[in-house]
Amino acid sequence: MINFVLPFIMQIGFATITLDDGHLIQAPFVQHGAISKTSGFVIRIGDMADIQSSLHGNSCLIRVSEIKARFELETESRVNRCEERLNVFRKSLDESTLLNQNLKLELKEERSKYKKLLIGSVVASVALTATTIFYATR
Repeated sequence: MINFVLPFIMQIGFATITLDDGHLIQAPFVQHGAISKTSGFVIRIGDMADIQSSLHGNSCLIRVSEIKARFELETESRVNRCEERLNVFRKSLDESTLLNQNLKLELKEERSKYKKLLIGSVVASVALTATTIFYATR
């Protein structure tokens, strides 16, 4: 096969690599020891066949599935981290809600005690004033 491909490439002067999307890459043929006018990478004939065979067929599907798998793992990891943070916030919210309820209950009890003390002090003041007036007028 190489005996057939090599003379064909030498006649044309370059080898064409065709990608799945139709894009063509032309690799110029450079003989061993030749000085090139341009710099770049030289692809050996065997490597070119490997590249071309890997670019055709299911290679795009394999790449897409690998990218999708990495994306799903990253997404799952981010969702887990967000859930952990959300659980911390929920716990803090639950604790704050419970504390708020306890404080409201204490405030209600304090207001009740305040009203009782206020009524008691008003009654005591009235009684003291009445007693003072009673003994003063007698």
